[in-house]
Amino acid sequence: MNQNQCDGSPVIDAGMTILDVVSRYRQTEAVFKQYDETAGECLCCRALFDPLNDVADKYGLDLNRLIAELTAAASGESSEES
Repeated sequence: MNQNQCDGSPVIDAGMTILDVVSRYRQTEAVFKQYDETAGECLCCRALFDPLNDVADKYGLDLNRLIAELTAAASGESSEES
């Protein structure tokens, strides 16, 4: 039983592809764009069909941080302080 699915919060896990995440939660595209410079290329262009865990491994990203930022964006929370 997955409590995240029951309480209505976004469910984003390491096995989801970038396409899965962006198609379900359009606002997460901005998070991927923020990682383009670190990755050295457009993640949505080059890794659209790759699972998040593979993307993190390939580009040296912190998977837990990436998922946390994607979940915050999907929830409508701002990850940046104004």
